[in-house]
Amino acid sequence: MCQKEMELSELKKQIEDEKLALVNLRARVKTELGDIQRTIADKDAELRVAKEYLNGLKEVHINYTTNGQVVEVAGSFNGWQHKIRMDLHHSSECIDSPASRKLVLWSTVLWLYPGIYEIKFIVDGHWEVDPGQEIITGGGFTNNVLIVDGGHALMYM
Repeated sequence: MCQKEMELSELKKQIEDEKLALVNLRARVKTELGDIQRTIADKDAELRVAKEYLNGLKEVHINYTTNGQVVEVAGSFNGWQHKIRMDLHHSSECIDSPASRKLVLWSTVLWLYPGIYEIKFIVDGHWEVDPGQEIITGGGFTNNVLIVDGGHALMYM
């Protein structure tokens, strides 16, 4: 009988230890869950800010007619750091030029914030402006002007 009482006392002690371990575990889980909820709230706030920031972007179509084989555009919209390759429109009508090669339409789409930008075309490695569009000269450089309106994206032809 004494043996059974000792075993019972030992079992009660184990149960109390397990209860204490569960209470500690519950407290840790509650703390970690709170941390996770705060992290989610912070990320949601960051996401809202990013969406607002991106919401101002406008789709801008850039078109250029030339007789080049590789046509790119660069500009102040990305600090002149990257040339954006333009796509050839195979369905565009070829226009006879004084040179032996035909003029064809090249285009690309940029996502830009409203503002005024300077751009320039790179045709087969040579920088050139579109003489049919607004031109600005400053600091020894001549560039085209690209205006992105806040209400809508202007198509640049």
